[in-house]
Amino acid sequence: MARGKVYLVGAGPGDADLMTVKARRLLEQADVILYDRLLDPDVLKGLKAELIDVGKNAGRHKLPQEGINQLLIEKAETGAMVVRLKGGDPYLFGRGGEEALALQERGIAFEVVPGVTSAIAAPALAGIPVTHRGVASSLIIVTGHEEPGKEAPLDWKAIAAQGGTLVVLMGVSRLAANVAALIEAGKPPSTPAAIVERGGWPDQRLISGSLADIVERSKEANVQSPAVLVVGEVVALSERLRPRKIAILRPDHQQEESAALAESYGFVPVMAPAIAISEKPLPSDLLPRLDSAECVAFTSANGVDMALKIPAVREALRRKIIVAIGPRTERALSSQGYSAGVPDEYSSQGLLHMLKGKCSSILFLRSAQGSRYLSEGLRAAGLSVDDIPLYDVAPSGDERLDDLIMEAAGVDIFAFTSSSTVRFLIERAAALGREEELRLALEAAAVAAIGKPTADELKRLGINVDVMPERFTFEAMLAALQEFIRAGANMRREMRE
Repeated sequence: MARGKVYLVGAGPGDADLMTVKARRLLEQADVILYDRLLDPDVLKGLKAELIDVGKNAGRHKLPQEGINQLLIEKAETGAMVVRLKGGDPYLFGRGGEEALALQERGIAFEVVPGVTSAIAAPALAGIPVTHRGVASSLIIVTGHEEPGKEAPLDWKAIAAQGGTLVVLMGVSRLAANVAALIEAGKPPSTPAAIVERGGWPDQRLISGSLADIVERSKEANVQSPAVLVVGEVVALSERLRPRKIAILRPDHQQEESAALAESYGFVPVMAPAIAISEKPLPSDLLPRLDSAECVAFTSANGVDMALKIPAVREALRRKIIVAIGPRTERALSSQGYSAGVPDEYSSQGLLHMLKGKCSSILFLRSAQGSRYLSEGLRAAGLSVDDIPLYDVAPSGDERLDDLIMEAAGVDIFAFTSSSTVRFLIERAAALGREEELRLALEAAAVAAIGKPTADELKRLGINVDVMPERFTFEAMLAALQEFIRAGANMRREMRE
């Protein structure tokens, strides 16, 4: 029987999308896969191979290294195509060299497939380039898991004397000892330092400070493995380059679209529906009231969806002047074959300007909890105004919202798209006993309100509003947030200079 072949494959830092094309192809072709403690369980889903977990946690080895070597040999000698799948890169603290030597000694063919190492990927994903012109032109990567008494231990004095950037892998359990060794070896305590936890995962965290306080900051944040320590002046660049996490609080059916839009602006979406939509019983006089109105206005795509479920309403709307508040509402109408005007300004004045000489009566089809500021402004201007609530907005009860509240300190931006999202977020935090922590997170984060009613609700609850776009749309809010963050980063840079 012909011997098989072993592929020593790097899985990258954790995100399945960061695996190489070759790595993915080999996984799909493999007969046997020996894998470590992978960060993304989806990597192994749907594969035909025999899967063998040989993962290692600190102090808990499913199989010693000698046993892994022997298992690779045994499987290859059956003629199987074997993949040894490792986190990061096989030859960077992955013991891939030891496995290669064991295979070579038994005459078994092997091939190394490099992977993206977390030593570079994790800092990069957190906005830290490990080299940067004028800041750092060298990189040192060391293990943080050196045990006392080891032969040829790390020369911390030589490491501390080097300029550039230092990345320490696998050093969470020995963080205090490693930082102390660096300082004792002559590295200034003021040197910028950061920990990147779970680089490449949706819950990735960046804890920044200096050598003087990074250990304490790590304890306060309860940092867990896997995490990398980055030391050097490049850490300061994360203030400008790191991606910002944005909490998206819209209802579940709007989450995917909103998240994709947020990503297009460079943000990292945290999907956490705060509200849920439910239909209301319609009033018996809906059609007569609709017939009496010259103009019908929709304030949301949700209202469009609810209204157009009713055949009689669909027919009546074809005889009306239709107004859409916002482009998303207009798109919802257009997709159903209705033409709608969109005011340049989402205010009563904007509506009056658009409707001048066209109609004297208007019917709003909207949420039961929606703001009445448009209606009140139009009534004050002399128009006949009617409101019919088509749907209710209630707390979502979504577990993702609870997760957001528990991890609120790690969120950079809170994007509020209605008064209800504000109110229900605070109420849920209070129910979880986390209102104080949430308010502290809101104080530290950028807070955006999609329009005046939302901003008013935030202010009523004692929450400062940093951003409110001129046009009351989610995309306009993202654009305003982008400019707000850019301006703030530039201001901080100028102050330092």
